Amino acid sequence: MGIEPAREVTVSVIIPVYNAADCLAECLQSVADQSIGFENVEIIAVDDGSTDGSGALLDAWAARHPGRIRVVHQDNSGAPGGPRNRGIDMAAGEFLFFADPDDYLGTEALERMVAAARRNDSDVVLGRIRGVGRKAPVTPFRRNVEGGDIFTCRAVWSLTAQKLFRRSLVTERGLRFAEGLRLAEEQMFVVPACLHARSISVVADYDCYHLVHREDFPHLTRQAPDPEPFYANVRDVLNTVVAHVPPGRRRNDLLYRWLTLEILGRFQAAFTELPEETRQVHVRLAGELLDAFMPRELIAELPTLSRLRCLLISQGLVEELTALCGLVPRPEPAQEPKDTAGPPPPVRRVRTRRRLKRRIRALAGALRGGGGRPGDTA
Repeated sequence: MGIEPAREVTVSVIIPVYNAADCLAECLQSVADQSIGFENVEIIAVDDGSTDGSGALLDAWAARHPGRIRVVHQDNSGAPGGPRNRGIDMAAGEFLFFADPDDYLGTEALERMVAAARRNDSDVVLGRIRGVGRKAPVTPFRRNVEGGDIFTCRAVWSLTAQKLFRRSLVTERGLRFAEGLRLAEEQMFVVPACLHARSISVVADYDCYHLVHREDFPHLTRQAPDPEPFYANVRDVLNTVVAHVPPGRRRNDLLYRWLTLEILGRFQAAFTELPEETRQVHVRLAGELLDAFMPRELIAELPTLSRLRCLLISQGLVEELTALCGLVPRPEPAQEPKDTAGPPPPVRRVRTRRRLKRRIRALAGALRGGGGRPGDTA
């Protein structure tokens, strides 16, 4: 319904929708209530094969707001990249903004971001993201930035799609989201956009976007990625970075983000729970990325435990890496003590763990004495 665009559109808000009936109305209303004026906005909602009534809800909104809400229905694609790309092809706005159906916008969000884009000839604008029951990026939003770049804005520390993009940049550069990928699919869109942008601005003094945790909503960021497509996508992104930024400190400052989050971030406590074959694939593919993209001087700046992880990954030591991830888990909230009495673990398992601990300690000892970036932790 509502396939034809409105006559003049400032911002096209593109929303991929899959089984979001319980929260979708809040998202749509937040766009309709924008201070820039709903007459200057169009919503393009792509129903990605919903089975919970989301499609009917979208059609009802489109019927109430002809010319302002355009809805298309398609078979489920399994990830938001495809629906977002379809929305890009349909968009008529001067700018694009990508929202998710379980989140909502601050009332002045689009007005403030469009003003920053026009004031500074910015092709990308980051609006402050507020986490509601979940974490949100902080680093890029410490201060307003008027017409900066990927370095001054620290833009790589917020690579989600929820930003304002000038549509002419997107069409001229042929930018598209990775399709069928359930984690980090935005990066092949956002990173080239930031690298090619004439300038990037940051609206840090207003909560433009509310990133909401919902208990019953399937947040893709919480799901373990399929390693093959995940690392292939990271490789594509890193190829883009090294193609545009010469070797040296500025490139390393960007690579540090992927080293610590996309690569080392896969090797935490949850890694120990993966099947052995999957762990082997993670280590092999992560090791290939380390060898291909991460300079030795960058790895040398990491804290000791992070450098140890890099060493174990590069050498393909899956068993030792698994043991390390189990020995250094992420902190968990304190819980009431429980009676954990039970049969002792088999002697062979105890001896294996002791042997691995000794080997890990020996490797860590050999790495001690290196530097590290101020404030970094393992």
